[in-house]
Amino acid sequence: MELGVEEATVTIKVMSVNGKRMPKSIYSQLPRRSMLAEDDCSVQGRAWGIVLEQKCCHSGYGNGHWHVLHESDGELAVWNAPKRVQDADFNLRPGASYEPRSRAGRHFLDACGLETHLGCNDFFQGKVFDLIRDGEVVTTIEEAKVILPCSEELQNLREARKNRSWMVGGRSLAYPTVASQRYDAKVEEAEIKLRALYEQRGKEARELYADLVADVRLIKQARVNYAAALDMVGQLPQLFLGA
Repeated sequence: MELGVEEATVTIKVMSVNGKRMPKSIYSQLPRRSMLAEDDCSVQGRAWGIVLEQKCCHSGYGNGHWHVLHESDGELAVWNAPKRVQDADFNLRPGASYEPRSRAGRHFLDACGLETHLGCNDFFQGKVFDLIRDGEVVTTIEEAKVILPCSEELQNLREARKNRSWMVGGRSLAYPTVASQRYDAKVEEAEIKLRALYEQRGKEARELYADLVADVRLIKQARVNYAAALDMVGQLPQLFLGA
């Protein structure tokens, strides 16, 4: 009876500079930069491998990360990539609410507020002011939960409308009083400031909604690309440096 021993082949990848193993002193000077595009998180350049840094955190409590050595246009850099997609930036986490990275969300909500104030009800059934909670509106766009932040101007108009409504008690005043005129002036002042932003941007709510949808679609694709990039990182070889 014979016992056989299978031989395993182990490949050790070493980073070298001018034919010599890259020293830690050079590695430590490399810029820290993501290898993903800012807009859709697509991979840019080539990943060489993972470098383990002795004094850095690689714990198993959710905050571990990889040090990915990568090259783009002939320049080396290091990307601190989280080991889990759940530890990515909030917008990139699966199932997380999405707050537009561009200003499309804020601009769209401003336009909705002013147009609703002027009598339109194209969006939110004309109830946008009732939906504002803690300075934002939470809604669903492209099957994604989206957080739309309010501008100070929109919140001021909402507050002025609310105070005027409270003052008149929902009744129509046949003759304005000193008090009602004061509240009306606050509403008009807030409207003027919000209208200035609206006219400066030069887009109606419908146009801004198209911009917002495009932004939401982009982040949805970015989430897919980001998860794929982390899967790729998990398959990279470990690189060894010199002293």
